[in-house]
Amino acid sequence: MFVCNQRNLLEARCAVGHQRLGKLPAHRLLPDIVKFLVDGGTPTDDLVDQVTEVGRDALKLALKDDVFIEALWLLVRMPQAVASDDFPASLGELGMADMAPTSQSNVLVGYDRALETVQRRLHSGATDLGEIARRAGLSALGEAMRASLPTLWTPTAIDVRTSVAALKGTEQFAALAHRFYANFVERVIHYYVDRNLHNMVGAGRVAKSVHDLRAFNDAIRRHCDESALIMRAFAKDWLGKNHYRDGKQVSKADVRRFSAHAVEKMRIELEMRKGAP
Repeated sequence: MFVCNQRNLLEARCAVGHQRLGKLPAHRLLPDIVKFLVDGGTPTDDLVDQVTEVGRDALKLALKDDVFIEALWLLVRMPQAVASDDFPASLGELGMADMAPTSQSNVLVGYDRALETVQRRLHSGATDLGEIARRAGLSALGEAMRASLPTLWTPTAIDVRTSVAALKGTEQFAALAHRFYANFVERVIHYYVDRNLHNMVGAGRVAKSVHDLRAFNDAIRRHCDESALIMRAFAKDWLGKNHYRDGKQVSKADVRRFSAHAVEKMRIELEMRKGAP
């Protein structure tokens, strides 16, 4: 129930101020993108260029958004804090003093509140990209926790803390980073598509039915997931080198540099997909 309510709340928040992002290059070709994703086949270079630019441009813009950086930074630092001997104090250093990792909902609420604090501080400087990153982070964190929590009995506080603390490992962070970036790019694409559905669905239009839209959603998810897969090895090596080998406490500036490299890696990966069947 919490996850459903949280999703509804975030959807409502993100629906406000859609014009903040303007029109990314792919906006004018969305009907062509939908048609390709629904019908399949081999895309033209121009079409793939436009799809590529959606994720690339959004990620480049997101590097300047403090909420985006905070969302990713907390995915790095929060598991480390929860795993520490004095985890209340460690969480307090992250601005999450009121979070008790006793249930999945408490963890997600704590993460959400920390990002909301940054948004309030930004006031008019907050952007929809930050809100999209917030939702992408919540989704990635929730998925990662559910994968390690017991399913045959109600998780205890120890189970929950263990599941969060486990995310500090390089393999686990690699999967978390992959899911965060894939979620972010997918949500950015839908940000534009959803505003134009009334022009796309119906007789004689690109998508003739809800079934076509479901196929489109599945194709978008698969495209973003595969494109962000390259993040796994990069994120694993980055955390292993900076935190475990060098003993460095990862800062927000470090995360911003990490994400800048990630943008370039995803750009290369997306462009390599040109002409792929």
